[in-house]
Amino acid sequence: MKSWKKPLGVLGGLVFAATGAFWGVMNAGWFALERNADRYFLQAWLGVGVALVVVGFRAAGWGVRLASAGMAGRAAVWLFLAAPILDILNAVIEFAIVGTLALGLGLILLTVAAFRHRLVPRLDRWLVLLSAVGSVTWNTETQSVWLLVGVGLLWVVLALRLLPSDIQPPSA
Repeated sequence: MKSWKKPLGVLGGLVFAATGAFWGVMNAGWFALERNADRYFLQAWLGVGVALVVVGFRAAGWGVRLASAGMAGRAAVWLFLAAPILDILNAVIEFAIVGTLALGLGLILLTVAAFRHRLVPRLDRWLVLLSAVGSVTWNTETQSVWLLVGVGLLWVVLALRLLPSDIQPPSA
């Protein structure tokens, strides 16, 4: 039987990357798109992408695994739960930095926990680190917003590598 966790994580990474690409195109002024026309709406789409990734990983048991990795892991779990909600609410409260900071700090703490407790293979730890760096260095006002594309694609790779593709039938 096929699992929905991996496709959900991949879809979330693609939504995040596509939103970053659209934002980059907008900032570059390509295709007659107005610069920063509605960045809070775009921030909400980033939140949707994050939410899909978080749900996919949490449903696969990564929330429990990360929470068992010390204080950094437990804090990261809470930040990953808060970040997409705050990103989506940014469309209403128009204060985008809160969700971005929650996600960035969550990824930094995930990186610490992943390296300290060897939660994932070495390559995946470095991909998580790159994701964290990209998440805290982008800016809505500059071309660095293209970093969101890379972060989303890193999440696609991590979802493909770390989430289960098949559900094993129970053994008799």
